[in-house]
Amino acid sequence: MHKRSVPARVSNAKLIPWERVAPTSVFPLEKGSRAGVVVDRAGTPRVFVFDTAALLDVLSAIDERLVDRLSDAEYHSKEANPTGWLIDELETKLPVSDAYIQSLKEAIAEAQRKGWVPFEEVERALNLP
Repeated sequence: MHKRSVPARVSNAKLIPWERVAPTSVFPLEKGSRAGVVVDRAGTPRVFVFDTAALLDVLSAIDERLVDRLSDAEYHSKEANPTGWLIDELETKLPVSDAYIQSLKEAIAEAQRKGWVPFEEVERALNLP
C-alpha cells in the first residue's frame, strides 16, 4: 500500500503569488482571479491554489492553444482534450451571472425591436424537420 505523503509541511511551506511562478504572458489571469503556489524551502512548487475564476483562466489558456493543434473531432473529445471537457463541466456548475442574464434580455429586446424572426418560425414556414 502506498503511504500518503504531505505535499508540503506547514513549517517548510510558503504561499507565493501565481505570477511569480507563471508569468502573465504564459498564463494570464483576469482581474479578480486569485491563485497562489505553495513552495517548500527550496522553492519547489508543492501545491497550486486557484479560485474558480483563476482555474478557468488557466484552463482556457491551455484550451485556446489546442484549438489550432487538434482536429475538430479531437478538440471535442474528452480523451484528446480533457481541458475543454473540464471547462464545460465546471461551467455547468457555476451560477449564471447577472450581467449575462441582462445581456440576454437586451439581445432579445433588440431582436424584437428589429423584427427578427426566430429560427423555429423559419423552419416551420419551410416545412423543415
